[in-house]
Amino acid sequence: MPHDELADLPAPARTIARTSIEAVEAARAGDAEAFDAATTELAACEPEQVRLVLGVVVRDLLEHLHPDGLAADDLQELIRSCVRRVFAWYPKVDVNALVIVITGALGMQDEEEPRYSPADVARHAPLFIAELLSQPRSAPLTLPQYLRAALEQIRTAELHEMP
Repeated sequence: MPHDELADLPAPARTIARTSIEAVEAARAGDAEAFDAATTELAACEPEQVRLVLGVVVRDLLEHLHPDGLAADDLQELIRSCVRRVFAWYPKVDVNALVIVITGALGMQDEEEPRYSPADVARHAPLFIAELLSQPRSAPLTLPQYLRAALEQIRTAELHEMP
């Protein structure tokens, strides 16, 4: 599926966006083969960029879906729902990897926590994004719009960090 609204992005950002969309679409469809293909390609991208982009998307989705704040019970239910939804077609789902994706996205990751590989993040962030997009109180933007906004936030932050 072409994503013309992302055509103007630089090649590395476009690849991250395209493969993220493909992974989330495959997760929503329960298509293990397409999911593996997309997440393998996503994991081959620059790991820090993938982590940053998907982390911002997760954070923005959580903020839009829970504008009054997010309780631990809300997160636990989202994780449970995600695992229930994907386990039949993706039995390798790892609850701890989902927690790492969430805590990383919310800036709460403890440096003492075991780090998951970039491939784990590339597999589990799209699973959780698919879960967030399937919530009854749907997100106000499309996934390509969230990705574009994430890339813009990262670009702006990098410009402000430059000396």
